[in-house]
Amino acid sequence: MSDDTLQDTSAAGVERLPLRTPTLLPATHTNSYFVGRRDFYLVEPSSPYGPEQARLHDLIEGRVERGHRLLGVIATHHHPDHVGGAGAVCERFGVPLMAHARTRDKLAGRVTVHRLLDESETGLGAPVGLDLAVLHTPGHAPGHLCLHERTAGWMIVGDMLSSLSTIVIDPDDDGDMDDYVAQLRRMASLAPTTLFPAHGDPVADGVAALGAYVAHREAREEKVRRAVGGGADTLAAVVARAYDDAPVWLWPIAAKSARAHLERLRRRGKITKTGDTTRARWRPTEDET
Repeated sequence: MSDDTLQDTSAAGVERLPLRTPTLLPATHTNSYFVGRRDFYLVEPSSPYGPEQARLHDLIEGRVERGHRLLGVIATHHHPDHVGGAGAVCERFGVPLMAHARTRDKLAGRVTVHRLLDESETGLGAPVGLDLAVLHTPGHAPGHLCLHERTAGWMIVGDMLSSLSTIVIDPDDDGDMDDYVAQLRRMASLAPTTLFPAHGDPVADGVAALGAYVAHREAREEKVRRAVGGGADTLAAVVARAYDDAPVWLWPIAAKSARAHLERLRRRGKITKTGDTTRARWRPTEDET
């Protein structure tokens, strides 16, 4: 199979390959990225499906035959639509899977992480001719990583942003809305140019897109706060009011992020919680009534 199945991203040193994965609609694919001017890394070993893995392996073989080397595989985080092909590609090409320690812990017993990455990493880009900084960006997942090419400005952002939909923050999977919003702001402060998400097309104006994501989360959180203030005291009632602009079939997914917003509001002293997760009741604080 020829390299014309790789999609030109117009960013030096990065190419995109969407692979079909078991992901959440409206996404149907997860983008794998070839990162490097000659020798290269594979970022997002995504698909568990044999035919999709064959496509990926053929493309890697094509580069190897031209004298390039695959140096390693990088997982942005632990979710199955991001690591479904990790074992297969690492075994076939004899390279390590690299990820954050929190991702290693999440994958323990399922996928082996061979080398840890964090923000102390200074030499990742040199072997592939790039100026790569590793960013630890928890929120969607506790071990989530982004890669920032500081010279060109582009950033591989995993599931911090999608060009297809918003991102689910699931407290049951250690998602945290405080961390997520803080990291979006931090990413924007680095003035990235093009963003390369795991789902959807590249996003040309990184700063504007990240700012829009923060604004959307803040607006949604205000709807959640007003819902509680208006008497919605259960998660289901909050979702019905705060996500009234979303299709009803999406409400079970929206409930995950709604809980993350509720927990953030609670930590900020805007609302109170009684009961456990399954029977929680939410009330505005006295200062908010």
